Amino acid sequence: MKIKTAIRLMEGFVAVLVLVGGYCGYRYYDDVCKPEKQLDTAAAVQEEIIGRIRPVVDYQSPAQSVDSDDSGTVETSQNSEPTQNPLAPCEEVNDDTVGWIYIPDTNIDLPIVQGTDNDFYLHNGIDRAYNYELGCPFLDYRCIGDFSGFNSIVYAHHMTKRRMFADISLFKDENFMYSHPVGYLILNDGVHTVEFFAYLNVPSTANVYQTEFYTDEQKSEYLDYIFNTADYVHETDVDTTSHLLLLSTCTYEFDEARGVLVGKIE
Repeated sequence: MKIKTAIRLMEGFVAVLVLVGGYCGYRYYDDVCKPEKQLDTAAAVQEEIIGRIRPVVDYQSPAQSVDSDDSGTVETSQNSEPTQNPLAPCEEVNDDTVGWIYIPDTNIDLPIVQGTDNDFYLHNGIDRAYNYELGCPFLDYRCIGDFSGFNSIVYAHHMTKRRMFADISLFKDENFMYSHPVGYLILNDGVHTVEFFAYLNVPSTANVYQTEFYTDEQKSEYLDYIFNTADYVHETDVDTTSHLLLLSTCTYEFDEARGVLVGKIE
């Protein structure tokens, strides 16, 4: 009798373990595997679109204008007027497109859009469709859309598998900037060189996200803030007449931490 009771208890215990294991497996799939699968699917869709609309330009000879040959290939030119907008394919997909950012030896080769707020493109892709929080790089809605302001702040998520702006974190290492001091910003008038000179690790509420400047004194104070707050600064001739590009993403050193790569648009 005691043996039968023990067997029943053991069978009940095993059944409970099976149920608990099944529930844990379900929760793991639902909380971890399923979202990652959805993100992978969304990323594949975005990569297909981005590959189709990526500007064809010559990064070896950045200039303020572009030419197009008979095949439709866009190339930069130092002396000629632009004959084709390199962002035209992007704008056909989304007329919120304002630029394209490319940093060699990283996964940052992406379109930049600008919405009417700083929320929509946190959740939606270049095609404006919801993409499971992958988002799309976007210019702060308070900034001038042609990047002609004193500073232009572009945001994107820090995603798994080095997606979106995850590779901004590579610039935490000053040696990486030494070997990768230049990025490229494509606008509708051609390719612009971006000379990187500082990396900051700051809270999401930091003064680096200021966008309104009415006097040269305010601009000077902003530059002083960058120089004094940055993890490191490389020698640069930036001043109040410069046009700054800031690339911002989440980092995880502390709650609401942000990594900000700062460059000068040429």
